[in-house]
Amino acid sequence: MIKKLSTLFLASLAAASQAAVPKQGTATENIVFPADAGQVDVKLRYGAKGDGVTDDSAAIQKAIDEVKGIPETLYFPNGTYLISASVGIFNGKAHGRDRFLSYQGQSESGTIIRLKDACAEFGDPAKPKIAFSVYQGDGTGDVMHSYVRNMTFDVGKGNPGAIGLRFMTNNTGGVYHVTVRSSDPGHAGKIGLDMTQGQNGPCLIKYVTIDGFEHGVESAGSFSLIYEHLTLRNQTGYGFLNKSPTTIRDLHSVNRVPALKNEDLLTLIEGTFTGGDPAATALINTSDGCFVRDLSQAGYGHLLKDASGKDHDGKTIDEWFEGKAEALFAGAHPEAVKSLRLPIKETPQVPWETDLSKWAKADWGKPSEDMSDALQKVIDDAAAAGKTTLYFPRRQGKYEYPKICKPIRVHGSINRIIGMENIVGIDGDPSGQLMPTGFDTPPLPAGKALFTFEDLTSDALVIERFFSLGQRKKHGLVAMFENKSGKTIVIEHLCLDGIIKKPGGTGEWFIEDVSPDRDGTLFIGKGETCWARQFNPESYQRPMIEVDGGQLWNLGMKTEGRAAHLIATGGAKVEFLGGLSYQSWGKQKLDPPMFTIVDSEVSLVYRQFHLVDKFTTIVSESHGGETRTLGRKDLPKEHILPLYRSQGVQAAR
Repeated sequence: MIKKLSTLFLASLAAASQAAVPKQGTATENIVFPADAGQVDVKLRYGAKGDGVTDDSAAIQKAIDEVKGIPETLYFPNGTYLISASVGIFNGKAHGRDRFLSYQGQSESGTIIRLKDACAEFGDPAKPKIAFSVYQGDGTGDVMHSYVRNMTFDVGKGNPGAIGLRFMTNNTGGVYHVTVRSSDPGHAGKIGLDMTQGQNGPCLIKYVTIDGFEHGVESAGSFSLIYEHLTLRNQTGYGFLNKSPTTIRDLHSVNRVPALKNEDLLTLIEGTFTGGDPAATALINTSDGCFVRDLSQAGYGHLLKDASGKDHDGKTIDEWFEGKAEALFAGAHPEAVKSLRLPIKETPQVPWETDLSKWAKADWGKPSEDMSDALQKVIDDAAAAGKTTLYFPRRQGKYEYPKICKPIRVHGSINRIIGMENIVGIDGDPSGQLMPTGFDTPPLPAGKALFTFEDLTSDALVIERFFSLGQRKKHGLVAMFENKSGKTIVIEHLCLDGIIKKPGGTGEWFIEDVSPDRDGTLFIGKGETCWARQFNPESYQRPMIEVDGGQLWNLGMKTEGRAAHLIATGGAKVEFLGGLSYQSWGKQKLDPPMFTIVDSEVSLVYRQFHLVDKFTTIVSESHGGETRTLGRKDLPKEHILPLYRSQGVQAAR
């Protein structure tokens, strides 16, 4: 049996871990909205008290039951919401109303959903029970756009069978700035964050802390799960039990027990494991699909046990993976193949505007009316007044959404555009500016972008929280964004129906938790740099990503369709770290190389799960006119590309 750390030692390790993983934006966190933004306040509308005394189970459940099925935001003001029973969506049905919800707290430390102590139904770890469920039910791939943000879930004391939070989403969605904890002195609880719902993902779990429980995180049966800045402490079994395709960056574990056991596909970069028992191993891998980089440990007897059962000792691992690396131009030094290690930048977090007088309302009339002129006036007036946040109000309980038919210029003091989960579509092009040539067949649309960013005064602008943004297919291809400002642009938490951005211009791009539809190519041009996290393109025809002379770092990309995943040309630099190519669409006419590399430098850590119409060629690489190919059947295991590195292989460090 593993001995417990002393309380003092554990506290010091936990404090060190917290200091090592600052949760950006949480120190002064105060997420508020104008009253007319369309959020559903559980206190005002459903009578939840949040006083830490009243049982709010029924009020919260009623809110979920009445609001689910439409992209709405359930808002929890600061307070402790006491529950005594399971709350959320259970026995969910595929393709029904049991989806589309966002749960938004006012702050991670101030909004707490707490299970009462010693609830009989949560007393048996052999029969675990979920305290709060975003979705539990039929396996389905369309529980889309689910979010949990800025909240704490506490399973209280004396509830060893409790599961803190079950999360499920598809295409877009995630958990941000959330703590899941057990207040029990012995850290009792079954699972902190439960990701075991079938067909889960893709999604992004970011700035999340799990304190206590037998397993801090447990996953199974997913498409692709991505974690960044994950802290695990005080677990009694495993910090993380992984049984699904998973990508992790920056994992901090403060535990006596193993930090992570991997039984499926894992890409892990930047892991710090402290407090280990000398008799234990920090990372246990039993899968043939495992890539790790930049790991360190303190206290454990072994850092890594691989799939063959071999122990890897020492305090650090620079880079290691199961299987064989591929490099078509490696020459006489295939053993020197390493990942590209492009520079990594954090997605900028634009400060949340708490002065509601600085919010500008993008009001709209009938759903069929073009709001373009009115929207442009709102932006111009907001810039003149020094306002920072442009919002599209939701109409609660209705499938009514605004439309834009002309190019929009965003400028001045605006630093956040928030869609409140609306669907904002392009409905025609009366001015002829968006699609001057009709349906554009060249790679790039000839018209103006829907949103052009110019003369911004803030260092960064974020556009976020649209259930869908873009044109209907009958109107051809439109570029959604163009950056002429020289400032950083962040695109996150939205689906797109159109070309994502025009190449060129200045400024850096960050793409996080974004799902383009089947024409949504991402173009990165010369001189441009982009960092992407949880990028989910789906296409059966147009290339998903084209990088011509630019630079792209991509963490955890999931795809669907047999279109080219990447075309890198003109000296491009591209790094893929983790993700999953999921191909279940039949009758695919095209069979291009999954990755095409021409006179560029690329490294790939990637997995394939192809049910039908599998790619014949995984990589086509050309340098100086010579082309070499790597076929699917050339891989020792068809579904795993442990590491591919294009020309420019560096000597082993």
